[in-house]
Amino acid sequence: MKDVVLKGHQDGYLLTLKATGSFERILTELTDLFAQLNHDQQVAKKDLVQFKIDTENRLLTAQQRQQVLHLIEQYPAFRVSELKSNVILKTEAQREKEQDSVHINRATIRSGQEVTVEGDVLFVGQIHHGGILKATGHIFLLGDVAGIVQAGFPDNEEAVIVGDLSTAFQVRIADQVAIMADDQHAFTARSVAYINDLHLLDYGTLADLKTIRPKLYNKMGEA
Repeated sequence: MKDVVLKGHQDGYLLTLKATGSFERILTELTDLFAQLNHDQQVAKKDLVQFKIDTENRLLTAQQRQQVLHLIEQYPAFRVSELKSNVILKTEAQREKEQDSVHINRATIRSGQEVTVEGDVLFVGQIHHGGILKATGHIFLLGDVAGIVQAGFPDNEEAVIVGDLSTAFQVRIADQVAIMADDQHAFTARSVAYINDLHLLDYGTLADLKTIRPKLYNKMGEA
């Protein structure tokens, strides 16, 4: 059985590298295949040829990826448009899990301290004036806030902050900033801070969440 399977499609070719084959045999088959395709392409006088490469359940190392790409780079008319796999690194899987989790945080964040959380956070601690809480996802506030809270760090404009922000010094979502002393909004425990369609920091309530962030609304409904 061949370790490299070639299929044509509208935009070029799909190359499947079988996970059951040894990488050395795959390199040998790719070398022969590219030489033949290059000959056929010159005969047909075709222009650029695009390849999508699927490694199935094999995760190529950085060196192996470079070896495959090096074979293709020998032919100026060949390009790789996509290189995908069904598996990901353990570190990437852990990061995705962290991003999809709600972490309960009971910390006391004092002046000069900064705490950063991967994913969403349910904060039930205290943030003193001068303290900073950052989350890459959403922030749900049940604790006391006199410092700075930042959701969507560093650039996730889909993030929201839910809770009473009336005593917070500053609110940030992605790169948008609001000084709460300058804001006349009446906050409650059901308040929601978010980035609106004009890319400005805006406020609503949990009742607005279905319209503001329908994905989060549905996720909370499933919880």
